[in-house]
Amino acid sequence: MSKLDEIADYAEHHDFAAEMEQGSWEAGTDVDPMITTSVRLPKSLLDWVRRSAAAQHVRPSVLIRQWIQQQRDAAGTQGAGDLAGRVERLERAVFRDTRAS
Repeated sequence: MSKLDEIADYAEHHDFAAEMEQGSWEAGTDVDPMITTSVRLPKSLLDWVRRSAAAQHVRPSVLIRQWIQQQRDAAGTQGAGDLAGRVERLERAVFRDTRAS
């Protein structure tokens, strides 16, 4: 009998009630837990993400999460009351055109 079979047999025939009575509920759970999702990307794009992540010494998933959070934060600050963001966008539009000529 393999070790895996032994464990399966033990779990199937053992009463875990006593061990469960000694346990406790987790009270400090994260209010915004991480979840896993899947995104389909072209190989060339994923290779670029991996190189970019390696250059920053982070995992690709961390880098993608940072980019998404930056976009979310930027979207939240681009309202009509965001004077600094409006000035920055105007400067980019104006100075981009003058540098090109």
